[in-house]
Amino acid sequence: MKALKKYVSVYRLMWKQVTDYRFEFLAELVCTFIPVIALYYLWSDIYIAENSIKGMKFGEIFLYIVVARFISMIITPNFIFEIMGDIQSGEIQHFICKPINYIRYSFVKYIAEKSRSMLFCSIIYIVIFAFLFKGKIFYGSGVDIILFFVEVMVAMVFYFQIAMVIGLLSFWIYEISSWYYTLTFAIEFLAGGLFPLTLLPESVSNICRYMPFQYMIYFPARTLLMGTDRTEVIRYFYVIVPWIVGLGILLEVLWKNGLKHYELIGG
Repeated sequence: MKALKKYVSVYRLMWKQVTDYRFEFLAELVCTFIPVIALYYLWSDIYIAENSIKGMKFGEIFLYIVVARFISMIITPNFIFEIMGDIQSGEIQHFICKPINYIRYSFVKYIAEKSRSMLFCSIIYIVIFAFLFKGKIFYGSGVDIILFFVEVMVAMVFYFQIAMVIGLLSFWIYEISSWYYTLTFAIEFLAGGLFPLTLLPESVSNICRYMPFQYMIYFPARTLLMGTDRTEVIRYFYVIVPWIVGLGILLEVLWKNGLKHYELIGG
């Protein structure tokens, strides 16, 4: 119970901090809309010659893009350079001496920041839906909407673990920024953050189907816009849960070995 209170206090502190930096939030929001606008004009030009592509009309694909950008903004972590800085500057040693888990501390900070994004962006995106699509949003049942938010939260946990793994590599690798940018671009593509994965060639689409990344953006977006069935939900948890468990174990291993390496070199 005492441990939980510590992290609740961290959450409250970080929530206050992130809500105080309103300009940064507005800048992040604007940067999220720029790709949406660019993709709007790109796909509108593509659809000049075609009424539909693989059964999807322009309105449907643009609605998907808006939802995908919404999910991407919520789940994409940006704390990796803070972790790199903590390790390289020696700030990490403060967490070694304190009765607080650094990985859990980072996760609570991440959740606090993304809670703000989810709250305010949900309102903004609902207004956009109502304006662009005149309230005609093609989603499934109320259960599907609940599933959508559950899937987004699971994606947040999964993306946090991936980013944390890259961040902890700073114990051994001085510069990890190139790894991070390459990874985020690859995830954006494989997760369906740029366009629906069904538009890919069938061979590539089949490969993506057996990877966990589609469950970060594409699957939640499809759940909201088209609904899902019991078989797909079971398959979703069957694939994503082992990955989350495996990455959780990997994080503990990296953290323990990273601390040993840090102390060995005189940290």
